[in-house]
Amino acid sequence: MRQHPNPDPYEEEDLEVLGTPVYEGTGLSVRALTAQELQRFLDAHAGQPAHLVGSGWTAMDPSAHTLGASRTPAAAEHELAGPRSAEPADPVGGRFGSPGRSALAQYRHRRATELVAWARGLVWRTPLVAAAGVVVQVLATRAGLSRAGLLGLVVAGLLGWRLRFRPSNQARAWQRGAHGEQQTARILDRLGRDGYQILHDVAMPGSSANADHLVIGPSGVFVIDSKQWTGNVHQSSDGLVWHSHYRLDRTLATVRWQAETLGRLLGIPAAPLICVHGAHVQGGGVHAHGVAIVPAFLLRSALGFDRVLSDADVDLLAATAKSRLRPAA
Repeated sequence: MRQHPNPDPYEEEDLEVLGTPVYEGTGLSVRALTAQELQRFLDAHAGQPAHLVGSGWTAMDPSAHTLGASRTPAAAEHELAGPRSAEPADPVGGRFGSPGRSALAQYRHRRATELVAWARGLVWRTPLVAAAGVVVQVLATRAGLSRAGLLGLVVAGLLGWRLRFRPSNQARAWQRGAHGEQQTARILDRLGRDGYQILHDVAMPGSSANADHLVIGPSGVFVIDSKQWTGNVHQSSDGLVWHSHYRLDRTLATVRWQAETLGRLLGIPAAPLICVHGAHVQGGGVHAHGVAIVPAFLLRSALGFDRVLSDADVDLLAATAKSRLRPAA
């Protein structure tokens, strides 16, 4: 190969010596570092951890992939999939989805619908409030009371406050449900350090329903329904489970169906569980009709501590769930 003139002071040395050119071309010159330059580089980066750079390394390194995951480079996957509305999984805790999102969406939808209906009623509420203030003022004046005008304003204000917009109990129930899911998520997300992977608010396959939490970890697979309740949860002598004066037959059947459906999808039994916030649970926990009902502070214990799944099993099941399920909202 024809050598080009080289101004470098090391041009007389062998090509293998540090600092000599290894390639030169039009507009490009590549040479090895001199010993001094190499030492300066090492000193400047002392103590910094080494790591592979570029998505190409990821595609070439099988250890960087979970079991069953696609080996398409990340950039290519993004191009193929297009924009996604779903939240990505948390790389530390294995989190997937947003807890309470679909419940909050239901609350906001119901509140907006009720607000529109309430606004339509302003055509009669406003005159009613004004008329009430005038009537009270007239009566107070006839009675000889001082500050009759102020009294009329006070009455009008109180009536206006009474007729203000307030979401219905049904709408607020969705809001409380979302709050309960978020409280449960805070408990579950701490399990990431123990090898658990959590999917929040996932849509049930072939249904408009959703499962609040799908937990996959060393102690097994669990489908958890969060409840933000007041009062108490107890089981009567005939085996029925009650939330205060309301039977929970339908609630138990729903979470049991969710566990059976998701268990079939993953090819492994899933345990149904209800996590209760606020309400007192009889005996620290109730087990009825195949469903465990526990207070939130005992949720971690309810998941158990015996290892029944290996780390590879957990990764494979979580990858399957994340590829076949989607966030509910």
